[in-house]
Amino acid sequence: MSARAWSLPWCLVPAGVGRKGDGSSDLVARARRGDPSAFDEIVRRHQKRVYNLAYRMLRRREDAEDITQEAFLRAFASLPRLRDDRAVGTWVCRIAANLCLSWLRSKAHRSEVPLESAPLPQLMPDEQGASAEIVRRTRAALARHPPAYRLAIAAYHLEGCSYREAAGVCGVGVPTLKTRLYRARKMLREMLASSVFCDREVMP
Repeated sequence: MSARAWSLPWCLVPAGVGRKGDGSSDLVARARRGDPSAFDEIVRRHQKRVYNLAYRMLRRREDAEDITQEAFLRAFASLPRLRDDRAVGTWVCRIAANLCLSWLRSKAHRSEVPLESAPLPQLMPDEQGASAEIVRRTRAALARHPPAYRLAIAAYHLEGCSYREAAGVCGVGVPTLKTRLYRARKMLREMLASSVFCDREVMP
């Protein structure tokens, strides 16, 4: 089993991982010159990836949609400051990640009702075929991780980023990312193995 899949429930390990690059340099250059269709294409290429990351962090479709829209609005406004045109997708994911972390820190958005009382959201592609109980318990465990750990798991394991890309999304160096992944996997393993694991899903 690969290092990426190690210690993760199989329902959260995607079939394919890794990206060789965004391939968006020309689009970014055109968007900077004022071509609106170029930025529309950037959104089309990367909105699913950004939305998936936001949904994995927040677990609410409406909130993930709002974060995705806001992330692209901020990206458009900040496009002249993008340093690496080839990494525009990772850059927008970083913007979305910051928005998610701010959202999770806001007391106004803390859930007062256990998510188990609501219908299970539609399964992500990497959860298809898994039992609802496995998905529920894994989601509950990940929801109890510190947001920074959850982001590391989402970027590297679930979105299939390389270490470098995931570190960029998380806004840290690769060594720090690896430390967070190690601690997050250890925490997840202990939670799922514990006989006293609390079944309630409460967003932090």
